[in-house]
Amino acid sequence: MMTRQSASVLLIPSLVVFLCGFVSPVSAQPGEAVVPPTPFSTDVQSEWLYEVLPSADEFEEKQGDPPAWPGYHTNPETLERTLAGYVFLSADVPPVEGGYSAPIDTLIGVDPEYRLTGLKILDYNETYRRTKGDFLADYGLLSQFRGKPIRDDFQISRDIDGLSGSTVSVFAIARGARNAARRIAETYLGYDPTDPVQEAREARISDALSQYSWEQMLDNGIVRQLEVPLPDRRNLVFSFTYLGHPGLGAFWIGDAAYALAERAASAYLAGDEMVLVAVGGSAAAEFRPEQLQFFQDNDRFLSWFRRLTPESYVPVGNADAGMIEGHGDFAGAIILPDSVDITSPITLGYRHLGTSDRRTVEFQPVGLGLRLAQGEDVLSEEEIAAILRAENSWLRRFLKQPPWGVTPWGKVVALALVLSLATAAFLRKQARWRWAALAVTVAYLGYIDGGFLSISQVINTINQGPDFLLSNLPLLLFVIFTAVTTLIWGRVFCSALCPFGAVQEFITRFTPKHWRHQVSQSIHDKALYLKYLILALIIGTTLAASNVAIFQYFEPFGTFFFLKGALVLWVILFATLAACFIVPRFYCRYLCPLGALLGVVSLVSPLRIRRVPQCTVCIVCERSCPTGAIRREKIDFKECVRCDICEIKLIDQAGACGHDMTRIIASSK
Repeated sequence: MMTRQSASVLLIPSLVVFLCGFVSPVSAQPGEAVVPPTPFSTDVQSEWLYEVLPSADEFEEKQGDPPAWPGYHTNPETLERTLAGYVFLSADVPPVEGGYSAPIDTLIGVDPEYRLTGLKILDYNETYRRTKGDFLADYGLLSQFRGKPIRDDFQISRDIDGLSGSTVSVFAIARGARNAARRIAETYLGYDPTDPVQEAREARISDALSQYSWEQMLDNGIVRQLEVPLPDRRNLVFSFTYLGHPGLGAFWIGDAAYALAERAASAYLAGDEMVLVAVGGSAAAEFRPEQLQFFQDNDRFLSWFRRLTPESYVPVGNADAGMIEGHGDFAGAIILPDSVDITSPITLGYRHLGTSDRRTVEFQPVGLGLRLAQGEDVLSEEEIAAILRAENSWLRRFLKQPPWGVTPWGKVVALALVLSLATAAFLRKQARWRWAALAVTVAYLGYIDGGFLSISQVINTINQGPDFLLSNLPLLLFVIFTAVTTLIWGRVFCSALCPFGAVQEFITRFTPKHWRHQVSQSIHDKALYLKYLILALIIGTTLAASNVAIFQYFEPFGTFFFLKGALVLWVILFATLAACFIVPRFYCRYLCPLGALLGVVSLVSPLRIRRVPQCTVCIVCERSCPTGAIRREKIDFKECVRCDICEIKLIDQAGACGHDMTRIIASSK
């Protein structure tokens, strides 16, 4: 782990080098802020992490997929440690946005509020550097990224100011930082890339346009067509429509194709309004985009037809998605300059190579397209407010950003299967089901997952509050299941879901009967309250001194399943196991603090083990009870672990005690 103090040691040589002048010549006017020169190295130094995430005072090692450095801040007063954000290399988060010559390596920070905290250029090899030197080490450029929400568009000249002559490089930095930060935030910070308001807009646009057939769109001018006949009786057919909104893009050509067009428009400083062109006809393969031309009467810069430049036309693939599917062989987007008023008529033309005949068509957005071009929103303010209220409701926030972070579905499913097996075994009241559940409990909860419940979770909940349980979904589900079943039936957890209880059951099962010793009733009646005193001692110690933990001395199963612990803990474990060979469920009877807590809760359980009249004289079940909870017809329910032994005996006798009277008389003596 790298701390700010250790990083400062590494920072001193850098400062010395800087003060001595051995840096790239980044000039600045008096009073103008200067950023450190580009190191031209991707060997990340620890002090760089603090440059891009200044709120952090320590970092953990690089980890995860995609890899990143988690940064933390510690409150000096409360010593509470909180996540400050993540720092990552752009090269570690593909796909990498290419610059003019090659990808530009950057170090980027993002905080839990989904904002960039800083951006540092590490290495680049752009052509412009040969004449301007380290031109990307520019404070005006890099300072724009600090505090910028990653949900922004990061469009050059719109919400990001570029550098003169460096449009492609700046676009690569901005768009690369945005996309990579979104992926890091989605992986580690619960960022949801969807925008419910934008999704509602797109749905409204799609619903409005879907009511028209292709022929109706041609009739009402939503789509304008231009046919260019060729001398050999072949032809080109162009279909034009307005594309200047994500909802229109999704409807006409699909999200993937629109993303290509939007990227090109973002990097094109001359303008961002787009017109879709689908190219079809028998001569579609001979289409040349540079032969497309446009003209507008009210544009003082367009007193003649202007051909498209390579930057103002972007191919978006085959016309095989969206409404345009089947109405052309391929499609492209015309990016119009800012000097063109998209809300006024535009003349679009095409002159085929080798001909002097220019064919033209007048185009203007109509209906919904015109309203969108004029900046009108398809949603009312009331509709947007309603969407945002629903999005910001506590349930929606909980589902989108659960307190446990990324849901560990593998553990959740495995735990659900174990709980289902234990429930089935309890309800079926069959010995083979119960032993199967006990075996799975020992194997999975005891050794594979180690996710068994103990009094330690109660202590941590007291110390940390409900957040402790909410931060661990499998534990939360386990606790809820245990609490509900205990309130309804009693200590079902102790019967089938406690791995150490299961171990004790197996010990009793395979231990010779002559090893067992019957604890006298008077000693048992007093000793069973020992576990309640242990529970009170553990909780009382926690309330008195939260930093003192003694529960490990009363829960030997941690040593048993994790196979590690101090010598005194091993001694306690072996002593407890030895006692279990002599007295069935010795630990459950007299020492288990969690069993004591569940016993108190079970006092209100309504669905208890039923008794029949013969129980007043029969002690067969009493002798079989592993915890000594039965006294003829009475059951000390707080001590009952719902092991099913007495219930199975009753079921086997068709609902009434049918034990042989000679056994009853003999056992009662």
